[in-house]
Amino acid sequence: MPDFYTPQLDPQHPARHLCRLETPFGARTVYDSVSYCNRCGSCQQACPTYLLTSQETFSPRGRNQLVRLAAEGKLNLTRNRRQAEETLNSCLLCGRCTQACAGKIPTAEHMLELRRTLRTQALPALLFKLLSWRGTRPTAFRRLVHTGLWLRRLGLLRFARGCGFTRLPGLSWLNHADDILPAFPPAAQRRALHQAFANTPAEPTLIYLPSLEAEFFLPQLALSVLQLASQKKHQTLLWPNTSSGLFEYVYGDLRQSRRWVRRLILRHASLHKGKLPVVTDSVDVYLFLRRAPQLFAAWPYWQNKAQAFADCVLFVTDLFPPKLSPAGASARVRLDCGALFSREGKPFEEARKILKTHFKKNFVECLYKDAGTPAFGYSFVRGNLGEKICMSAVRSIARTQTGTVFTLSGLAALELNFQLKRFYPQAKADHLARLNG
Repeated sequence: MPDFYTPQLDPQHPARHLCRLETPFGARTVYDSVSYCNRCGSCQQACPTYLLTSQETFSPRGRNQLVRLAAEGKLNLTRNRRQAEETLNSCLLCGRCTQACAGKIPTAEHMLELRRTLRTQALPALLFKLLSWRGTRPTAFRRLVHTGLWLRRLGLLRFARGCGFTRLPGLSWLNHADDILPAFPPAAQRRALHQAFANTPAEPTLIYLPSLEAEFFLPQLALSVLQLASQKKHQTLLWPNTSSGLFEYVYGDLRQSRRWVRRLILRHASLHKGKLPVVTDSVDVYLFLRRAPQLFAAWPYWQNKAQAFADCVLFVTDLFPPKLSPAGASARVRLDCGALFSREGKPFEEARKILKTHFKKNFVECLYKDAGTPAFGYSFVRGNLGEKICMSAVRSIARTQTGTVFTLSGLAALELNFQLKRFYPQAKADHLARLNG
């Protein structure tokens, strides 16, 4: 009887890929996972890029078919590299298709596996290099960000834009960064956050892993998380300027992502026998760390440690009090569920519950196909398509006459606020942790 084998996208470099994907129906190989797609089309009306383009190659089932044909050797990726990259880079990795799919097929994970096979660099080279320093050279990264913020405050970036410097190849992302980043944070907020970073409690009961945007661009978000933690009597230990491995998982090398996650696991295990809860303000980081065990499917020892660590990871919604007093008369609010990989699960359910309890009839329920904000820097990769997707969200906000849109990540709030100020200034976006200002 002949042996059966599982086709792989990149059999020569297994360490660059996941050997198992964790799905609601159990662990599957990438090929098994993509083969579950029966091309029923349920995902198409949920996919923002398909709704904009009406092209089969930009639909979730078209993307899954591409991965399956490549794994079976029926599609030569070398000869069709340009078309494959175009299909790959159009995916928002938002998980809307998985939400609509009866089989919960993780198309976003398939796209990342294809990206690792092609070894394509989705981000501009300079931007990728600078962001990778957060893990490899954290001190230099911190100084670089602070220097950049001061230069921007002095108007040098605006001068560079006026001179056309940012139109040079590989530098257009500077324009988008200048557009979405807020003004220089007030001195009082910066001092308060610096003091919180310097404070190391003797007996911590909670670890706070701040997102990049909360630490460097939105200090009010980090302070709001700390305030929520203090209301629950937590002694909070901060892990500033710490890479979670998510950036490398999405844009870089999976092996480097494993290294950063292992470092987090060991650091966590050294404190109170690895029992302290770890809270984050980014739903993207939360979803990634909760799925961290699949990074180590080939190493049972580390997989068990990763599972123990993942069980300790919390989202900021877990810090809200169980009972919220209803808000007074206010404008209508809604929840933007823009996130990586998934739009279902505990953080989204808890966020809806919090907003429904607080705002009651002023909470606007969103349709499953209402566009959300592109997650995790997609607009830096595909600016034109990213703007169209944001505009779909703005139209939906204007149609429902929403006053405030709450997001589950600081970056999503920054992206959406920029578009709202341009096209619907009656509304604003803010992180859910900032519910009480």
